[in-house]
Amino acid sequence: MKSLGDGHSAGPTIYAKRPWTPSTDAVVLEGDDVPDGVTTESGHHYLLEVDLAIEAVEVWSEWRAGTIPTPEEATFAVIHYGEHDAYQPLQDHEARL
Repeated sequence: MKSLGDGHSAGPTIYAKRPWTPSTDAVVLEGDDVPDGVTTESGHHYLLEVDLAIEAVEVWSEWRAGTIPTPEEATFAVIHYGEHDAYQPLQDHEARL
């Protein structure tokens, strides 16, 4: 597994083709499959580590009184975190309804 600059090892990481949408082609890579840069040879761009993606969906649910997100809502929560390094605010969810 490759090591990050802070001495930690990179865990499973999501890479996806742009533009990022619920139908975007995505892959999860780990270990020696993780590219040295932010883009894979196949044109997938770094989106987010899997553990952060799980956390983004968990926070989405917590902020919405325990609502279980649809796959599309969960995907938007992950994309938002990947683009903004922040959890998806409630108003973003409400605007999509």
